Amino acid sequence: MADSGSASGAPQPMAAEEPMSDDFITRRPCRICEPNTFQDYGVNPFVDTSDDPLSTFALDVDTASYTVARNFLDSGQLPPIDAVRTEEFVNYFDGGYEDVRDEFTVNLEAAPSPFADPDHVLLRVGIQAPRELSQAAAPDSVVLVMDRSGSMDEPTGSGPESMRRITLAHRAVELLISGLPRETRVGVVAYESRSATVLEPTVIEGNAKWIMDNIRAEVTPGGSTNAESGLVRGYNMALDEAHSGRQVLVLLLSDGVANVGATRTDDILESIGERADIGLSTIGVGLGPFNDELMEQLANRADGTYHYIDTPSEAVRVFVDDLDGLVAYAARDAKVQVDFNPDVVRSYRLLGFENRDIDDESFRDDTQDAGEIGIGHSSTALYELELFSRTRDDRSALATVRMRYERPTTGTIVELATHLPRSAVERSFDAATPHFRLAAVAAEFAEVLRASPYAPSRIPSELQYQADAIADDLPRDADAAELASLIETARRLLR
Repeated sequence: MADSGSASGAPQPMAAEEPMSDDFITRRPCRICEPNTFQDYGVNPFVDTSDDPLSTFALDVDTASYTVARNFLDSGQLPPIDAVRTEEFVNYFDGGYEDVRDEFTVNLEAAPSPFADPDHVLLRVGIQAPRELSQAAAPDSVVLVMDRSGSMDEPTGSGPESMRRITLAHRAVELLISGLPRETRVGVVAYESRSATVLEPTVIEGNAKWIMDNIRAEVTPGGSTNAESGLVRGYNMALDEAHSGRQVLVLLLSDGVANVGATRTDDILESIGERADIGLSTIGVGLGPFNDELMEQLANRADGTYHYIDTPSEAVRVFVDDLDGLVAYAARDAKVQVDFNPDVVRSYRLLGFENRDIDDESFRDDTQDAGEIGIGHSSTALYELELFSRTRDDRSALATVRMRYERPTTGTIVELATHLPRSAVERSFDAATPHFRLAAVAAEFAEVLRASPYAPSRIPSELQYQADAIADDLPRDADAAELASLIETARRLLR
């Protein structure tokens, strides 16, 4: 994307902002970036529709990248470019989609972008999981794999709510246990240089305080980090539960730093294996050092989701507000294929999802690993489209969108399809819904922070204007107000 001033009718800035060199962001100083490990997945290019009209990707509901970036910004630092994944910025925010009991909905909306060329529009593809599902894949047992290495004694960051990582992990687990059904069995494995079983799977009913007392007493920091040992022991516990006919969720709480044993994702996953009745989700805690790449790829490869907590309020968001979506799946191996009309769309670019790409011909290959979606979760993808100035029929489809997934409890394959006509494109960005505009602002913010070649090297005044306007339009959405504040913080740092 490129800044084009005030395409949406926003007032012009009173003074021109000084442009910065293209390599400014890549050379940004950062006091706390060095000990962390992130992976750069590149930036999707524009694709000529006449060459390839299909775009296929695995759905993603991870949100960790946004909270990691927020931690850096709250600490007075710009996040490392590799830490920014556009789709996770977008998916952190409420999409505003309506849901239907027991059914997924596919929501399409398009409007001109104030951040792009005048002949470009943004297409929002929103997938909403039902918040009520009669046949949800909820776990009967939860196995907690908790990092108790020395690095867990470090602070979660340098912001105003910073605390010891292990303290925040304890709080998160207490919230989790409080929210799970009382008949759920909870087992606990802890690891540092070696792993140990802290608690065999135990029913929560009547034992919640005893479980937490054991965790606080036994999960204390010290030693190196042998993540492989902890995951293998945790999966062995999960296997025992699964062999008894139970659905199991393994939750890894860690700063992701693995310096003993197998430290590469492939090695760890080879050790623990993959099973349909066992899922693995990861919860990142703390920065400096922090291995984002390990945590993201573990969840990606093991049919789970990846979140990051840096404050007690974020722990409440993940383990209270979104608990159902964290522990109970509405869909497995969910993927989307967008079929663009080459008579209407000249070219397109998917914003984010670079590490979720799927071969077009694998869309209906149901052995293809894709994404998992929890109850009530939504996944949003944004495309930037270059349209032909005229089409023979304004009713022609701009794109046809298909979603394909497996119902977790029955194994039934479901495919949904819908399309958006060219005539449905809004005439202006201001005419789009507030949640569409919020997604667009979040995406553009991420594109700037990750130094996308399609974004300016500074934060344009138009982006700040739009963020402030959306915060006003969504007065009850604290996240929208926070985004506007973070953009202002990043603008100061970029200057």
